[in-house]
This record gives sequence, structure tokens and C-alpha cells, in this order.
Amino acid sequence: MMLIEKLGPILEQTRSMPRVLDVGGASIPLNTATHVLDVMPFERFGAPLSADEPIRFSRDNYLVHDICTKPWPFPDGYFDYSFCAQTVEDVRDPIGACEELMRVSRQGYIEFPSRLRECFHAKSGYLWRRIAGRPIRVGYGHHRWLCELDGNGISFTAKPSTLFHSRRYFITRDEAGRDLTPQESFIGFFWTKRFPVAERLLIAPGETEADFIRFKKEALARLRR
Repeated sequence: MMLIEKLGPILEQTRSMPRVLDVGGASIPLNTATHVLDVMPFERFGAPLSADEPIRFSRDNYLVHDICTKPWPFPDGYFDYSFCAQTVEDVRDPIGACEELMRVSRQGYIEFPSRLRECFHAKSGYLWRRIAGRPIRVGYGHHRWLCELDGNGISFTAKPSTLFHSRRYFITRDEAGRDLTPQESFIGFFWTKRFPVAERLLIAPGETEADFIRFKKEALARLRR
């Protein structure tokens, strides 16, 4: 899954580049990638993002590697372009992974689910299911981080599951009144040379609760416009 309007320009830009890296692209690889870096084996890669574009990478250029293990097996500035979509929210050290991404590449595209998407997953059966009287699985249960566009970079907030055990913290279908669009669900941006990354710390329980309730009110105000 990615913002489909970004795919055409990315394919056009990277089609003739000698070295293009897809980071975490085993399940839905970028067709124009010459190399893929993923923790999953080559046999697990799935259908590519475009049905019409030929695939450039092969088993020889498919590297099984944990992207949180540094350094990546490439020299500085090795790639003309790096593509990383729907990956950094999953890993244990997204800042380290982003630093390696910037080290080995000169430019690229990165994409992640919006914080709104993580708090309001309207098309999922998980949205308001109850087990033992408690709601579960708001957003994506396997994601470790809430990601936000912060200026021209990314801020990461740890996503503890306890924050979703109370209806106060997340957004339900009844409150929003409509499904999220792709543009509300995903955030992607192009970068050159470097982009800032940081962890947004939520320490005290009172600060955490106030922050999430404030975000919910702001998100609902945007959705109701």
C-alpha cells in the first residue's frame, strides 16, 4: 500500500538510474529497484507495485538484512535513489534505519501511515471489537511507532498498546462519520542528501493522556470540516 499518485513520478525518475535501493520492499517491491534490502528471504517477495513495469532486481541483488543492524552492507553514497514505504513504523530503531538510508543514498522517497490512520482504522474489523469488555487492535497492531511529518523530516512516538484501551484516546467511525482518504492515511515525501529524524518523548502518564486527547480533538475537528 502506498500513495498511488507518487508511484508514476518515482518510476519515471528511477527507471534509468544505475543503482536504486528498495528498503523493506519484500512484500510489494518497487519495480525499478536494482537492489532490495529486507529481513525476509527472496522467496517471500510478492507482486510488485506496478503491473506494467518490468522488475530490475534479481536474487543476486536481494540482500537479507535487518535494517536496524548497522552498518548496512553498502558504502557511503552507493545508491542514486532509495525507496522506503510502509517500513519505518515497524522496526525497533527507525532513527538508526533512517540514518543508514541517508548514508547509503543521495536522494529518495519515504512513506509511512499517518498518526490519524493509526488512531482511526475505519475499514478494519478491529475498530471496535471487544474481548473481555475491552476494545482491541485500533490501527495496526504490529506497528511500533506513530510517525508524523515534522517540518521536512519525521518524528517518531512510541505506540504503547495501553493508550488504545480507552475510547478517549482513539477515533471511532461514529465520531468521524466517514472513511479516511489515502491522503489522510499515508504521508510521503521526497528528500535529497538528508532529512531530520527525532523521537518524540512522552514520559509522564498525565502528559501522555493529555497529548493523545488533544490530538484526538484536533483530528476530529479536521475530519468534520
